[in-house]
Amino acid sequence: MEYEAFKESVLKGLQEKYGGHATARVEKILKNNGKHHDGIVVELGGGKGSTGMFIPLEWFYRLYDGGNTDMEGCIQIIAKVCEEHRETDCVRELLQKMVCWERIKGDIYPVLLSTKENREMLERVVSKQMLDMSVVYIARGEIGGRCVGIKIDRRMLEIYGISAERLHKQAMENLMNDGYQFRDIYRFVVEQGYPEPEKLELEEAGKAEKTEKAYILTNAVKFYGAAGILDRKLVREFAGGKNFFILPSSVNETIFVPAGDGSGVEIYSGMVKMVNEMDVDEEERLTDHAYFYDGAADEIRMCA
Repeated sequence: MEYEAFKESVLKGLQEKYGGHATARVEKILKNNGKHHDGIVVELGGGKGSTGMFIPLEWFYRLYDGGNTDMEGCIQIIAKVCEEHRETDCVRELLQKMVCWERIKGDIYPVLLSTKENREMLERVVSKQMLDMSVVYIARGEIGGRCVGIKIDRRMLEIYGISAERLHKQAMENLMNDGYQFRDIYRFVVEQGYPEPEKLELEEAGKAEKTEKAYILTNAVKFYGAAGILDRKLVREFAGGKNFFILPSSVNETIFVPAGDGSGVEIYSGMVKMVNEMDVDEEERLTDHAYFYDGAADEIRMCA
């Protein structure tokens, strides 16, 4: 069954399951890096309201198309998710906080995204340029034990009665108290449950050379932690006047590698591009090249 026919069948199946007690529709949502996704939104009757859950339809199609479940199985799983994610207390609280600046301001954080890959989104959200990246702002909450972020668009500034400068200032204050740390990358990898690496190697001209010690920068929740490079005081104190290459591992973290005189930028930019293509989900990619932190000037620059 083709994808469009699958969508129609899912909607029909949900309508038959719930009868007149619910409505189901497909909506598109714009995610990071210009990616649009179809999702099922089910509004249940009996005064329960929306499930508050965007259920990714493409994921169910892959299950169906791969023979992992049939149409009835898809309907049953979607219905179960809807029932489990009715307007829970945490969803209701987040939505109520979203419309009140005094209640939500402590949960506002800056995030870094690629300007080039997010032009459509940047037309409506509050943003600030940084090199070839854009600082945008999210209201962060927790639903079902995981972090979620709702991007702040320009209409919300009118509701809050604040300026973009005030939003940025509050976001930066929160960032500085968000548990950012520089961690030895080897220790960090082991703490994530991976085997301890013996060494990190780069291939250049057919020979392997052991790299300098590397460090990873992210926040305590490891969610949109690449924004840590906005905290110039934190970066300056860590660097101690030395030069570093900054590798954008993803929107969630960056890697700092001693840069010495700044030579070898092609190697590190190549690493970033290769890792993006092989290991990083498209929506979590930041940029395809390294950056250079000049310790003497306390300045971050793009690497060509």
